[in-house]
Amino acid sequence: MADHMEQLLRVGYFVCPEVNEVTPAPIREGMECVEILTGGKLRFNIDGEEKIFTRGAVFWHKFGETTICKTFADDPYRCIVLHFKVNTPERPGPRVSVWDSPDETIAFADECRKAFHSGNADMALLSNYAYSVISWKASVRPVAGVPECPKILLEACYFIERKLKQNLTPEVISSHLNLSRPYLFALFKKHFGKAPCHYVQERRIAKSKMLLTAGDGASIKEIAMLCGFGTLEVFYRQFKRQSGLTPAEYRKKYSVVPL
Repeated sequence: MADHMEQLLRVGYFVCPEVNEVTPAPIREGMECVEILTGGKLRFNIDGEEKIFTRGAVFWHKFGETTICKTFADDPYRCIVLHFKVNTPERPGPRVSVWDSPDETIAFADECRKAFHSGNADMALLSNYAYSVISWKASVRPVAGVPECPKILLEACYFIERKLKQNLTPEVISSHLNLSRPYLFALFKKHFGKAPCHYVQERRIAKSKMLLTAGDGASIKEIAMLCGFGTLEVFYRQFKRQSGLTPAEYRKKYSVVPL
């Protein structure tokens, strides 16, 4: 395991908006992402059947997979998210698991979150501790049979993530992947339920939310440009349409999110 996992890079807290589905994020090469539900409900497809998961469920994503995305508008999920840098693509445990006690699972996740942001934790020890617990607990309480997205669709998602700042039209994406425009639309519609342009827009909003709450002092105008919005006016309009808040209101509300 020590040869597989290099470091715990980030620990954050995600609050899903009051919608039925958000845009999933692809897991980059050399990374693993663990999402631990602290509240709300979500839907996840296992063996062709959509199942409902609640607080305490653990989702462990590797390169070639995407994050959780389907929820319930009347009770959207919240989760603590751990990002690990890894050396090999083989995940040493199942993708979905439900541990013995939801309260203990959430307490473990919050312990990792607080230690990571304390400023005085030994990061090597914390990384090994977090990864070892996740590996052990997931291996004894798996939920099997989780499908993966087609490789070509994931390649499209990775390309979009790298090029969000640029002008990403369906023609640019399909040309990069050597696909026809209709086939690109069919892929996104089948697996994500939306057109490529809508996926791009939602990923831009998702990235802007991350930057707004990162606490690095970037201005809202700078964030708009980094995420590929042509003007500040367009950014404000589309952000408010999707989140119900202006970028400034979102930054104020979620920069420090209590559990």
